[in-house]
Amino acid sequence: MGSCRFTMSSLATLHCLAFAQGFSNNERQAAARALLRHDAHIDGTHYQTKTPGGLHPSYIGFHPTPAQQPNSGRALTHKELIDATLQDVFDAIAMQDRLDGGISLLVRCPGSEAGLTTSPEQIGVDLYITPRELQEVPQPVGGDIAVLVQSFSQEFAVPHLQRFTKRCNIENIKPPKPCKSLCCCFLND
Repeated sequence: MGSCRFTMSSLATLHCLAFAQGFSNNERQAAARALLRHDAHIDGTHYQTKTPGGLHPSYIGFHPTPAQQPNSGRALTHKELIDATLQDVFDAIAMQDRLDGGISLLVRCPGSEAGLTTSPEQIGVDLYITPRELQEVPQPVGGDIAVLVQSFSQEFAVPHLQRFTKRCNIENIKPPKPCKSLCCCFLND
């Protein structure tokens, strides 16, 4: 996926194309997100930057929200796109676990503003674990996950968010405010 394809206006255009007719608004948005993220992991742009600050060109802070076109259906806002994309990730993990009987754990910290005094308790973390594992052995898994999330937040997330904030400042982009709650997603298995 080239960086020029990932824009809010591209998403709006995909949403309105003829291929989308006959599908619900949610189905059209899911198809557009799938096309936009196709091969993003293997496209070689993990370290690509167009600006001195080091933010990936797909960073949503660079792209304005497109104007709603009449009769186009409802388009996603920035926040809705971010939330829907995370749900796509959870859905993909759940499907992978169902296909091969595996177990998955995802610990993710959304990009947000962080200062030198930011502590792990001040940041948000998205968490996914295969639901059947948590249901079968909730106490040991829950305790182990808490230790893992604390370590992840302290050793990886806080330093990353501090670097992210520095990059945003160089580019004169206002980073999102931190979410201070743990978001757990346990899909039905």
